[in-house]
Amino acid sequence: MPRRPAAALMLKIRRPQIEALANLSWRRFVASAVAHLRDAHPERWAEAAEDVAGAWVERRLTRGMHLGLLEEVSLLRHLEVASHFDERFADSDDAIGVLHNLDELQSWPEPMELLASLYESPAET
Repeated sequence: MPRRPAAALMLKIRRPQIEALANLSWRRFVASAVAHLRDAHPERWAEAAEDVAGAWVERRLTRGMHLGLLEEVSLLRHLEVASHFDERFADSDDAIGVLHNLDELQSWPEPMELLASLYESPAET
């Protein structure tokens, strides 16, 4: 029996399959981020409807990625900062600078304490 060329045995993944996997991964990340927020800030998120929390998380994750946050830990901490303080502060240069420092994020909650002091300090003019 003749052997098939190696190219004939290759698995082909089509664009719709790749998109379906990417969408599934995104939906799972959003769901886990919502659960994370419910644990981290139950006073704000415990009673929020799933669709409301999910829409907020998706919007904030998209914003975080737009600001250059690509690591899961950075994005989750970005959500926490936006949830705990406010969205404008979470998008500020001060907050983003801290959230880009992956080494510093490993010592959480110390970076959150730094962010709290930055949040409470009056803006310099």
